Amino acid sequence: MLALETGARYNTIRTLLWGNIDIADRCLKIGKDKTAAGTGRTVPLNQRAFEVLKFWAQQFPNRLPQHFVFPAEKVGAAGDAFDAKVYDTDPTKPVGAIKEAWESAKKRTRRHCPQCKTGTLADQPKPGAGFVCIGCRGAISVLPAGLCSVRFHDLRHSAVSRMIAARVPLPIIAKIVGWSAGTMAKMAGRYGHFGIEELRGAVESIARGEIHPGSPVFSPVSESTPPTSRAN
Repeated sequence: MLALETGARYNTIRTLLWGNIDIADRCLKIGKDKTAAGTGRTVPLNQRAFEVLKFWAQQFPNRLPQHFVFPAEKVGAAGDAFDAKVYDTDPTKPVGAIKEAWESAKKRTRRHCPQCKTGTLADQPKPGAGFVCIGCRGAISVLPAGLCSVRFHDLRHSAVSRMIAARVPLPIIAKIVGWSAGTMAKMAGRYGHFGIEELRGAVESIARGEIHPGSPVFSPVSESTPPTSRAN
């Protein structure tokens, strides 16, 4: 959730310290990042990211500024119920790889009911086949694809794409996600997904703009200018 709501990179979040989070001012300060432009930047927290961090902070009542927000830990399970338990949490070390947890999270998205959008799909009671929603009771034969193809970096991609779609100016987006000035235009082309109507609106805005005689871009059109030149 923090990656999606801030556009921060995986390693930036993985090594985030509690001392870099300003709860009172609702922002976080990024430490070392992939680029020089991104290192040391301050990112405001929207309401959803803020509430998630407040909830997460409650799990660590004895946290210190030098502790990692996402600490190293071990997870194990045993018995018929196979209930997972977290142990050996070390707040002085950041979490390592999250590959297994990420894959499990993606698989759970296949259990979202495609019919009611809110229910969870369960296996049909034996000897039946297929799956049934515990909410709307709708039945399907095959689990939906879910988000199994999503990469963690796609959360950053989504954050940038949403800001672009909301018409947030590119310099502001660059400041939030840590783009350098030289890569801002290239990244906008990579992350932005524009439909034909958005492109149409862009070129229509050209016609709505006024051309002033003293403009450094457009020189005045004299009466002697040939019509074909004017059209060009």
